[in-house]
Order: sequence, then structure tokens, then C-alpha cells
Amino acid sequence: MTSQILRFLIAIAELGLMFVVLTLILIASPFAAFVAALGVSFAGLVAAITGRGLPRLRGRVKGMSAFAVAGIFALIASQAHEADQRETRWAELRQADPEAYLAELAPIDQERWLEELSELRPERYAEEVARREAQREAEAEEAARRAEAEAAERREANARAAAAAQRLIAGSDDLDEHRAVFARVAAELVENRTCTEAEFVENDGWVRSTTFETRQVYFMYCGGSTVANRLYLDAATGDVFRGTDGRENPTSAAQDDERLAQCTGQKASEAYVMIQADVRRALVAPSTAEFPSRYGAGTGHAGDCVYQVNGQFDAQNGFGAMLRGTFTGTIRYFPERGSWQTQSLSVN
Repeated sequence: MTSQILRFLIAIAELGLMFVVLTLILIASPFAAFVAALGVSFAGLVAAITGRGLPRLRGRVKGMSAFAVAGIFALIASQAHEADQRETRWAELRQADPEAYLAELAPIDQERWLEELSELRPERYAEEVARREAQREAEAEEAARRAEAEAAERREANARAAAAAQRLIAGSDDLDEHRAVFARVAAELVENRTCTEAEFVENDGWVRSTTFETRQVYFMYCGGSTVANRLYLDAATGDVFRGTDGRENPTSAAQDDERLAQCTGQKASEAYVMIQADVRRALVAPSTAEFPSRYGAGTGHAGDCVYQVNGQFDAQNGFGAMLRGTFTGTIRYFPERGSWQTQSLSVN
């Protein structure tokens, strides 16, 4: 085992020494380094194929390693040799035919071409510098023009959005006092499709709520015209909430008991029917949805007038094919108003 490790280390050292020698030859003469690398690469290939070769270059593994290293070095030396030849030819061409030299240099190295142009053709160099400066100015002007056009488009779009938002809230209560928050929230609700522009127009903007006696809370209807479809806005904080979240004047314990007594498991069927409207709104073709007469397993009263509802439906997809889907959600019953409000819904 020790002898194998030693042989491996010696082989690595030999490959490193070969690389150093080839590098020194490359510095002195790229062509000589190219020839030497080709020779070592060929010897390594022979050793890799036959398992035999020159002293210190026997064995297939060592031969393949030498072939790979020397082959890569031969490629590097070849490129260096070509660069030397090109530089020699350019030096001769620069003296014999400066125009041809500049023409050949231009597409290869623009920075060097410009330096050489300043020495060989000062007049053309001055013209080229002036041309590039004019081009930079033209590009800067074009960039400034595009930026101004984009800024103008953004200003116009913002103006249109602001005008649209003002149109939605035109009939709101206390409009002068809360115009900014009314417009901002209305635009957000329309953008995220919680409400539609038609619903804002039909509702005539935000209406002051009498439920919240000491707070500046306003409401509108989104998704329907029942109490469960009310969307409330606290104008002081900008918070938006549904139903009775945050309602003041909480009910007494006796009233709570009376309210909970009306939330029995027998209302599961009604909960199943009431949540279907929200399921339809989540579909591509709501009008094609068909629901079985019986809800799915797991449907029932979960407590505090909240009902877990599971079910399935058949509806058309975007291509008109009738497919079966499932849904699960929770919906709350409000006995004091006789209304329902969906709390959560997942449609698959």
C-alpha cells in the first residue's frame, strides 16, 4: 500500500515537472513548446494504448494523464504561436501598408486600432473621436427622450387611474374628509378583483356605517347585496374587513347563548347551499356549475356558528369540457341577521 502511494506521488511530481518544463519552453518559443507538447502527447497516447512507452512514461494511467496535460498545453502553445506570427506580420504590414494594417486591426481590437490611428493617421483619429462623441451624445439624447416618454406614460396612466378611482367614490359619504383613503382602497379592491367597478358605481361609493358608533367606518357591497357581502373600511386606519370583525358593543352572555342555540347541525344543508355562490365565483364558467343535492362527508357545525362544508361540483373548464371538481371551506352563520359569510374556501 505504501509503495502504491509513493508511486502515485512520484507520478504527480513528474507531471508537474513536465508542465513546468513546457511552460519555460513556451516563454522562450511558442512554436518549440507546441512541438514538444505534441511529442509528449503522442508518447502518452502510445503508453495509454499499449501500456508501454518511454522511461518514466509507462503504464496506461500515466500515459493517459500525460496525453491530456500535454494535449491541453499543445493547444495553448498553438494559440500563442499564432499570436506571435500575427504580431510579426502586423509589424511588417504597419511599415509597408499602414492602411491595410489599420483595416485588418479594426475588427479585431478597437482600442488598439484607435491608438494606432492616432499615430498613423492623426486627421482620421480626430474625425473618429468627434464621430464617437457625437454618437454618444445622440445615444444620451435618445435615452433621455425614451425616459421622458416612459415618465409621461406613467403620469398619464396614474392620472387615468386617479380619475377612475374618483369616479368610483364620487357619491361616498364624507367624501371631502376621506377622499384619499376612499380612492386608494377602492383602486386596490378593483385591482385585486375583490370588487368590481360596477359594484362601486351601483353602491354609489362608500356608505357610513351606523354599526360602529364611535369609529369612522364605511361599507359597500362586493359579490352580492346581502349583509354577508358587506366590505367595511376603517377610514382612520385604512383597514378593510368583512362582516362584523371589529364590531363595537359586544353582545351579553345571554345573547351569545341564544345566538349559539340557533347554530345547530341541522343548518349544515343551508350552509352547503349558501357557500355555493362563492364557489361559483371561483370558476371559469360559473353559470355551468352543477352541485349534488347532498353535501360531502365531513360537513357540519364546527362551533361558534361556523360550519365546515365539503362538496363537489361539475362545471365547464376554459375549453368547454365538463369536469368534476371539489371544494372545502368554512362559512359563518349570523342568527341576528339571518345571513351567512364565507370565512375560507379552497376550490380544486
